[in-house]
Amino acid sequence: MKGDVRKLIHTPADLATEHLAWATRNATLPGMSWNIPSVDKWVIPMRPGDLIGLMGRPGHGKSSIMAFLARTEAKRIMARGAAETEAVVYVTWESSAEELENFFTADDKTSASDVAWGRADMDYLTRKSVKRAQVPIWVIGHGIGRAAVDTPRMTVDVVYAAIESMQADYGVKPTLVLLDYLQLIPVARASERVAQVSEAAIRAKELAQRAPTPIVAGVQARREVDTYKQPIPEKADAQWASSIEQTVDKLFALWRPCLSPGFENSLIEIDGIAGSYEVTQQLLIMRMLKQRGEDGRRTWALHFAPQYLRLCELELRNAPDWTAEL
Repeated sequence: MKGDVRKLIHTPADLATEHLAWATRNATLPGMSWNIPSVDKWVIPMRPGDLIGLMGRPGHGKSSIMAFLARTEAKRIMARGAAETEAVVYVTWESSAEELENFFTADDKTSASDVAWGRADMDYLTRKSVKRAQVPIWVIGHGIGRAAVDTPRMTVDVVYAAIESMQADYGVKPTLVLLDYLQLIPVARASERVAQVSEAAIRAKELAQRAPTPIVAGVQARREVDTYKQPIPEKADAQWASSIEQTVDKLFALWRPCLSPGFENSLIEIDGIAGSYEVTQQLLIMRMLKQRGEDGRRTWALHFAPQYLRLCELELRNAPDWTAEL
């Protein structure tokens, strides 16, 4: 047992002082928003200690939206001149560091698809890589270029140790941590998969409180979602662990209708939204399933272009992308 157990005890006097300080921070610091007005109107800003889940079937946008949030927060850090001391941390078990960087550098001139196909303008990409070094997005994970390097298994404790190392060795603290994705986090002493994922969710919440920072975690939805009349995951649809719905502070479901058989090139009506929507490659349905402390169910139809990391209101789909200069 590490640490001082007495630090877990909060007396009434401690609580009064600590709660007032916490409420003051919430009143004076804006917290992290989505930068999408229709979403931010209803979603409480993300704050240190929060665990937010993005749940969807494979390919429906979990990783891309987390990368979008990473770029959005990095832009805010740069705008306040704090890039030398603050950063976004993207933790990946699914992709290599190089694959993630492919997302972060995507724009209208060189998309993530262009680089994956090997048809990117390398002169342009080289010039952009020089600028990229100034963008405060850090990655914790394995890299193709470091395949021969001996590294520890990436448990939550190892991730926390890496974040501590960032602060100790580089003087950089995270303002947002992204975990891609929750069901892939290894836990040392859990033998069964369900127990493993349940413990991973609890440990992720502990990490949010210990860092402290908001944490956004990708959550894989179970296969049965594909059989729903509208294949939008519900709270109980987290693969292998119902504890996820209990542990997270906010939970969002993601659905790209173009990826569901029978919905291609059609007009659809979505429960909870007025009107009909044309199914295109860029239509994303996002539904808030839970928000601790307030009304927890809202649904939005958004414009989503994963190859450019673009997420916005449908009516703003042709407007300039404010993250394009990253």
